[in-house]
Amino acid sequence: MKELKNSLFTVFIVLLFVFFALAFYTFYNAKGISYLSDSSSACNNCHIMNEVYNDYIKSPHSKQINSQPIATCNDCHVPHNFINKWLAKAQSGLGHGYAFSFKLNELPVNLSANEKTKRWVQDNCVRCHSEVAAHTVSASLNPHKDQALKCVSCHTGVGHKRGF
Repeated sequence: MKELKNSLFTVFIVLLFVFFALAFYTFYNAKGISYLSDSSSACNNCHIMNEVYNDYIKSPHSKQINSQPIATCNDCHVPHNFINKWLAKAQSGLGHGYAFSFKLNELPVNLSANEKTKRWVQDNCVRCHSEVAAHTVSASLNPHKDQALKCVSCHTGVGHKRGF
């Protein structure tokens, strides 16, 4: 009985080692450390983002002041509250990692923003451009919020042309 327990323990340790080795290999090849930064180039680690990233590079938001872009992908696409930002990045990273590992045949040609991301983009537009947004119709005061125009309704292609 003791030999069986030792054998099972050994198999468990080997499987655990293989799992962590594969996880490390995947994290390394996917340039996982880069996702801890705010660099927009990290969003282009994957070929599915090439067109969106190329659009961003041509957009006004990518223009640099003091060697820094006016806005990065994170400035628009994740919340700015510290905890919510990292939760959003973790959720997105795990979701993308899962999709690219197990759903390759189902991946779209271009990614599209979901409803949560669309709200973050709207909130971030207003946050950065509050001086202009304060003088326009406020969607937050509109009794028909679900029908209110969003910044990207008129300003299409400001960040990138696809996926919104």
